[in-house]
Amino acid sequence: MPGLTHPAPVRPRPLIGVITTRLKVWSGKQPLIFLARTQADLGRLSRRPWVRRGLAALLVSDNLDLASIPTVNPVIQTSPEQCGELKDGDVVLINPAGGINLLYQADSPHNSILATNRCNCLCVMCPQVPGDDPPDLLENNLKLISLVDPKRTENLGITGGEPTLLGEDLIKLVRAARQKLPNTLLTLLTNGRKLKDLEFAKALVQVGFPNLFIEIPLFADNDTEHDTVMGAKGSFYDTLQGLHNLALLGQPVGLRTVLHALTISRLRQYAEFVYRNLPFVMQVAFMGMETCGLAGENLARLWVDPYDYRHDLAYAVRYLDRRMVPVSIYNHQLCILPPEIWRFARKSITTWKQTYLPLCHTCRVQEACGGLFATGEKHSAYLRPVG
Repeated sequence: MPGLTHPAPVRPRPLIGVITTRLKVWSGKQPLIFLARTQADLGRLSRRPWVRRGLAALLVSDNLDLASIPTVNPVIQTSPEQCGELKDGDVVLINPAGGINLLYQADSPHNSILATNRCNCLCVMCPQVPGDDPPDLLENNLKLISLVDPKRTENLGITGGEPTLLGEDLIKLVRAARQKLPNTLLTLLTNGRKLKDLEFAKALVQVGFPNLFIEIPLFADNDTEHDTVMGAKGSFYDTLQGLHNLALLGQPVGLRTVLHALTISRLRQYAEFVYRNLPFVMQVAFMGMETCGLAGENLARLWVDPYDYRHDLAYAVRYLDRRMVPVSIYNHQLCILPPEIWRFARKSITTWKQTYLPLCHTCRVQEACGGLFATGEKHSAYLRPVG
């Protein structure tokens, strides 16, 4: 009939829940997903129907016989390999098609929240190409924060894309983290451009998260080279204004710079610029490049073997350290660094991305070394075991 409207179809929602391998009566406060790796796990579950009713879903290795599970719970099958990677307390997202995305690893120190895929820059070495966001990303991230274990979460990152593009929604994320994780070190990775707006910077800082640390990339001591790396004209001055706004508000802030052909030629001038113009920064991090994404596409333009810039890096590190500016070296292997700066090298590569070459297994300093990016397309030609 004319004038009748039809309701929009309901879009299937993903399920976000906490992995458990234990069987007990649950309070129902958390959406729990029972992980069955073996037929014996399924047998235990089938004998406890009262437990089964309290679960949000069953996650089952696809080599098991499901005939013994009389259940109304959603049953999601996945590979034995993926089942083997999951542990109690991990948080996963299961999409309506049955795909599984690990959002949080309970035993990892490198968990982060992807706040957005969008960005207001296009950095030449970005490992993650900017894109659109799913419509429920904010809701999913708020759900994730509500499910993580505050006792096991010493560190948590908020990253992107560019998180400040969320505006008020970023404030919501930080506020939710403050309520659930007041003792966690929350690191916000941002290019700082939108923080040139003092009112927005105030709103972020006034959330009052006691352990909020903001890290901002600065790729050169001049606008021409920084803007070239960022792929955004005017970004150098936007970032500097954002940094000074945060300093004015008393917000702890650190700098990051990624080392490649467009940034290494002025490392010495960079160190002096930071010392003279940004004395308030709490850390300067010199980062090895993750050679995937746009970095992989631009590799011919960007690649310099880290061994070849080691002396310039050592100079910049010594310069800042002698002037009491805290310094860290990320994503570099110890064997290609001068031993004098080993104490500045951090094991910074995210757990699931970290790998070692076979030759590393005989190295006496492997335990202290951060390894390599498993996602990278290239690494130094000078890697060797330290005897």
